[in-house]
Amino acid sequence: MSPLTHALISYWHRLPSEAPSARRKALDTTRDRIRAGLEPPAALVPFALCDVDETIVIAATREFVAAAVSGTGATDQAITEVTDWVRRGLALNRGAVFGALLGLGDERFEQRLAGLRLTLSPSEIETVSRVVGPATGRVAAFLKDWLDLLAEGAPQREGRALSGAFAAALSARAA
Repeated sequence: MSPLTHALISYWHRLPSEAPSARRKALDTTRDRIRAGLEPPAALVPFALCDVDETIVIAATREFVAAAVSGTGATDQAITEVTDWVRRGLALNRGAVFGALLGLGDERFEQRLAGLRLTLSPSEIETVSRVVGPATGRVAAFLKDWLDLLAEGAPQREGRALSGAFAAALSARAA
């Protein structure tokens, strides 16, 4: 088994008994160790994939992207890796990972996420809307395109979830 597999299994075992505040503190410690060059960005993967707490998943995902891109210069590889977390259903909280990546407002992520948006469940769509909050600029345009796509023939349940979830985000854009 790979070291990452061991780390994921260990995190899953701790998750039910460890309070979110303790997991956030562990994330902060891991983030500091990565910034100091004591651990690789991959140390953030268990937080992003195995946690259910939105704030932990968002912070771990964004920090992983920042560390992986700046640390190795492997931008395409990092983009592929984190979007695969959504595509392959690797994250327990796919909606938070998707929202964290979309919230970056980066065209490279948006291109990858565009092909994945119809794979999200209504509850994941609601999570995305909470994560991105009031949307402006590129994110608002992405959400508008998503709504238009759903209007053209998406299943009713997903269309209703998306319309309701993104109404506030898009109305904030108009304000």
